[in-house]
Amino acid sequence: MSSFDIQLIPGQDDWSRLREASLAVDEGSYGALWVCDHLAGYSMSSGEMHEAFAWLGALAEATRRVELGVLVVNAHNRTPATTLVAAATIARLSGRTFHLGLGAGTSPTSPFGREQHATSTPIASPMAARHARVEEVLDLADRMWSPDRDADFATFPNMEHRPRIIVGVNSLALARIAGTRADGVNVRWSSDGARSQLAEAQGAAGQRPFELTAYVMHEDGIVDPDHPRRRDLEAAGVTRVIVTHIGVPDPDTLCGP
Repeated sequence: MSSFDIQLIPGQDDWSRLREASLAVDEGSYGALWVCDHLAGYSMSSGEMHEAFAWLGALAEATRRVELGVLVVNAHNRTPATTLVAAATIARLSGRTFHLGLGAGTSPTSPFGREQHATSTPIASPMAARHARVEEVLDLADRMWSPDRDADFATFPNMEHRPRIIVGVNSLALARIAGTRADGVNVRWSSDGARSQLAEAQGAAGQRPFELTAYVMHEDGIVDPDHPRRRDLEAAGVTRVIVTHIGVPDPDTLCGP
């Protein structure tokens, strides 16, 4: 396993506790610190939520070493341009690698769509339309972040630290898009299709550099490389495991993997 990361979900904790936990991650040997992109806490069994890029801006200032990431941005919550300028801004402000996790969003009938329905945020249907939105973001990233980008993008955030795009998938179709177009793929390890999605993405990526990542919910002992789940992940070729904490953990438990 090349990287062991932490994702924090706010819970009902105030910013001071969340910042304290983030600093503990920064002081440990974790590879990256991830936030999530939801509008309301109930989507993550949480009492509250922070807007992802505002939260990341605070982390870019508070932390010094750890890489930052968001898992995953709902491609429908913002325009493609707003998402990409926000990601490039975090990369620029932090001076570190930034991981832009990008997802297709939820279906209109999924319980996860509750926050979109509450805010009258459109949810594309069918699934192919949601995948098309992900490709729209990827198309714009190719133009906006190209080393020889068009003059129209000359004064957009510069690309000294181009964000890495990791597509979060829950289908083989989106896994193929990730493998063809992105820097990596992310799967929910508890999903029955996780292994096949990783294989599909890797097959589409071919021999080019490509990262296989997975997220798991925190459980006792997960920091141990010999934990059965860690060994399963490594056997599947996962190179970055992201451990999600619902609610802010005690900073003393985050001293290092």
